[in-house]
Amino acid sequence: MGRSAVAAAAYRSGERLTNEWDGLTHDYTHNGITSMEQLYEKVSAMNDAYYDLRGKIVSAERRLSVLDERLEMWAQYEKYKPIRQKLDKAKPGKREKYQQEHSVELANFDSAADFLKGLKASGEKITPKAWRAEAAKLTAQKDFDYQQMRDMRDEIKAVENLRKAADRLAREGQHQQRETER
Repeated sequence: MGRSAVAAAAYRSGERLTNEWDGLTHDYTHNGITSMEQLYEKVSAMNDAYYDLRGKIVSAERRLSVLDERLEMWAQYEKYKPIRQKLDKAKPGKREKYQQEHSVELANFDSAADFLKGLKASGEKITPKAWRAEAAKLTAQKDFDYQQMRDMRDEIKAVENLRKAADRLAREGQHQQRETER
């Protein structure tokens, strides 16, 4: 998955090549770079796209962190809810003993309940099913974007190498021109 020597070769050569292994065609004939200025613009545009994608991934990671916290608190609430319900049903004489035996679980329940109440108070709906769906979607998109970013990194490296080679050839050409003028 991801890196393909055929794709890299097609990119570097500016041609259309088909990978016989997976049947994918890589068409880079549209690059049409004919000057150093166009090459520099291409490198700059590729770097901009790379950093835009990186920003998108960072935003997704932040949102996932929020969703993970909410889902953890929901799970904690659900896990300790039966213990809290037993405490509420306990007779006054046994209530204190039950509370002492389950103090950690009750504290965890109260912490989760307070977190969820805070969400509700801020106007947020408590929708664990929707949170899970959003987290799954964001995770899949983030994984896809990471792969795309890795591929872009390889493409940028190839174009940078092309730019460096072109710069070197231009310098050598200027040096040879000076030599012949002497």
